[in-house]
Amino acid sequence: MVGKLLVMGLLSCGLAMGQTPTAKEAAPAKQLAFDVISVRQNLAAPTQRRNGPPQFGPTADGYRMVGGPLLLPIITAYVPQTGAAAFMGDQIKGLPDWVMRDAYDIDARVSDGDMAEWQRPELQKTMLQAMLQSLLEDRFKLKVHREIKDEPVYLLTVAKGGPKFKESDPTVEHPDGAKLPWGGVLVQSKGTPMLYDTSMASLATLLSSLGGQGAGRQIEDKTGLAGRYDITIKPPDMGQAPPSPGDAGGAAAAPDPASMLFTLVEALGLKLESGKQPVETLVIDHIEKPSEN
Repeated sequence: MVGKLLVMGLLSCGLAMGQTPTAKEAAPAKQLAFDVISVRQNLAAPTQRRNGPPQFGPTADGYRMVGGPLLLPIITAYVPQTGAAAFMGDQIKGLPDWVMRDAYDIDARVSDGDMAEWQRPELQKTMLQAMLQSLLEDRFKLKVHREIKDEPVYLLTVAKGGPKFKESDPTVEHPDGAKLPWGGVLVQSKGTPMLYDTSMASLATLLSSLGGQGAGRQIEDKTGLAGRYDITIKPPDMGQAPPSPGDAGGAAAAPDPASMLFTLVEALGLKLESGKQPVETLVIDHIEKPSEN
């Protein structure tokens, strides 16, 4: 169940690239945009598409998404400026149903003049955000604004005894999996999610997506752990829940997602503390379906 919720969270929260202002918002010296762009709706039945999470993210010469909802490039292009590594589904307001329902294939290529900078990892993240913003504004007529207000959150901190996971070893190869846009890889191994080369901000975002099923608050990283880590997320054993009094069949009630979240965090040597922090919302002012290429 935890693994399924985390994959769902990967699609609903998802998924962005850091916590700094995007290139456009930082007033770059020039307008950054992809040189060649192809956007097509993917009309294949869901069962005929690629198994697992959609393929999306930067490539050696641009950006590619296959059979994914438009939400994915949106949350990659627009990153919170306060606290979180990515916008959660309930932190994006004004999205029409088709943005999550319809699947798209996007292929975008960087110009030859921008290729040298694109190949530099420290520049690619900011360039990708700015170029995706240009793509969304041009092809989908997207217009957005941000709103910030103080809201209750959970602060992710280190528990007594320290974290129960190890720092990633860059010399050790990890299994192939879903590459997270902000960095790190999510691998499903016999129902147990494994995170490789992930930051604490990335972990907090994924836990927020899981917690949204019951905890109802954004989770913000306050661990002070600045490295990148390999983390095994073991589904907690919540025991056998008693059947509800009105359940004639005697079926066990589903485990409470909020309790599962707290138990899962404790198993990692971390803990959640209540707090109040500025929480940012991305508001969609206008968006249109694209015309065919």
